[in-house]
Amino acid sequence: MVARWFSMVSLKNLIVRVLRNNHNTAVFALTTQCNCKCVMCGMHKNPPKYMPFEDVKKVLRVLAENKFLIVYLTGGEPSLHPNIVDVVRFADRLNLATSLTTNGTLPKNMLKALKDAGLRVLSISIDHWDSEICEKIRGVKGIKEKQEEAILYARSIGLKTYALVYLNPYLILDGVEKIVEYVNFKLKVPVGFCYPTQAEINTFRLCGDFREERLSRKLGESVKKIFLMKKQGYKIMNAGTYLEDLLGLTGEKPNFYCKGGENVVYIDWFGDVYPCFLREKLFNILKDKPKFLKNVKCNDCYINCFREPSLLPQAFKSPKLLIKEAVYAYRIKNMIF
Repeated sequence: MVARWFSMVSLKNLIVRVLRNNHNTAVFALTTQCNCKCVMCGMHKNPPKYMPFEDVKKVLRVLAENKFLIVYLTGGEPSLHPNIVDVVRFADRLNLATSLTTNGTLPKNMLKALKDAGLRVLSISIDHWDSEICEKIRGVKGIKEKQEEAILYARSIGLKTYALVYLNPYLILDGVEKIVEYVNFKLKVPVGFCYPTQAEINTFRLCGDFREERLSRKLGESVKKIFLMKKQGYKIMNAGTYLEDLLGLTGEKPNFYCKGGENVVYIDWFGDVYPCFLREKLFNILKDKPKFLKNVKCNDCYINCFREPSLLPQAFKSPKLLIKEAVYAYRIKNMIF
């Protein structure tokens, strides 16, 4: 969701930092700990681990020194890290813009503390409008109600918030139109979609098997509907140019390439750095001299966490791409500025 990356800093500060070539994004998994047992994620099966705060500070310093602009805090459930508020505050002092994705179980006082510490954007997972289906997916009784309450409270304290929706089989069979309308009109926040991915190569585990013909077809139809609804003015966080590429609307050459390993990286709780969820380790950020890749032009997959933030450095080098995406992003301008 490219708008989430743009929205994390003031426009003036963003322009200044981008002109100084600060446009990199780190997806930082602070912990394996999670209080959900989601069917599409194997993180809860890992031994409970988290990166100590002193090591987190080392990582953030290295990122600040290597032209990173955005740190996307995840897990596991990042709010279970014992120093999560301190992590956000320290990143803010380094002028790193932070975003955090949560399953919505965190308490209200933590949401307020995160905002006060400098959290720029919060995304809260929502899986469906039906409570029973949400419980099947997350393995937690009453999870939908917790997520709704967290979204409404975050909104009330002025924290830029959106609902993050994984394109699960229940959803694509029942219709993505309903989830967009539910989030936009009932919860009154934008909605961003995660494209399903099968990832079992490194420490991040995802289960996104859509090989069954009916599910694969419905997934494609769902992406088309999301794209059309974005064009119609619904508040959808996904970059329009990303959706075009996902649908193959630009032919053989995409609007932009994934820059995983160069401008976007995944860092786990051990400090190991990867280009994305589907590639082998590059180095350990706590022990080794950083060795980021160069001139990456990957078009092998469409994982949101790496593909969409890759738009940022490329858009500022291409006025045509920047203008095209700006038109798509008009409806969610309040999240951007």
